Amino acid sequence: MATDILTTIKKIAKQLARAQRLQHSTVLEIVARELGKPNWRGLTEAHKQGWRPTAVQIESLTNLLSDYAEPRPLVGTGDGADLASLGEGLVFTRWLPEGVTPMDADEIHGELDGIPFYLLGDDFSVCIGTQGWEISLDQPPSAIPRARRLKGRIKTIEQFDPVFIERATLLLRIRARRMHAEVSRDWPRRATMPDKNGRALHPLRQELSAEWHCLHCDGVHNGRTMAGNLWHCTDCGATPIDIFQVPWWNGAEQTV
Repeated sequence: MATDILTTIKKIAKQLARAQRLQHSTVLEIVARELGKPNWRGLTEAHKQGWRPTAVQIESLTNLLSDYAEPRPLVGTGDGADLASLGEGLVFTRWLPEGVTPMDADEIHGELDGIPFYLLGDDFSVCIGTQGWEISLDQPPSAIPRARRLKGRIKTIEQFDPVFIERATLLLRIRARRMHAEVSRDWPRRATMPDKNGRALHPLRQELSAEWHCLHCDGVHNGRTMAGNLWHCTDCGATPIDIFQVPWWNGAEQTV
């Protein structure tokens, strides 16, 4: 009967690991804490000394599994489905802070197709790194992924399977959605949702217009383009501070 209890606990942990795309060993630690033990080793040692979980504790594990029967929705529309498209090749091993879902963490570690990776991000950029290479994305949604070599034995990114690079970039773009959401969190609604005439509200200067000009490259963009790219120029990547309603630098008069 004792063996059956441990088998039951491990089975629940395995199902939870599959549902949340976590390593089995990681979930064993979670399950041990749920049962009042500091870690899995502590649980097994207590088991050897005669400890057995109560029926209520086993029920709590079952409820825990029910809560996580489906992967938690992530930041941004469609993230859960996109993450699921990476299949069982994606496993999260640890993340910081610990009290959140992996993709809501600031620092994530895991394996993708058997290759270890780290995933980091803040309000300005996100990056995924693995075996001597790092791929990064800057703040605007239109940003193009950039790869650079780090110190290590991998000399060229071509040494990676192109399919792996594509999948790693997808994971990076999913994480970038959290950055996009955080950047625009305190902006006025009209800054991210133009009106029926295509007019968008500049998030810094509160100007409303359907046409916007870039001080950096003289690019001209409509309101929907600006709102969709977090007010970065899609031509040169200039930040919102360089986007104006009127190109005053060309002698145009500003409206009051």
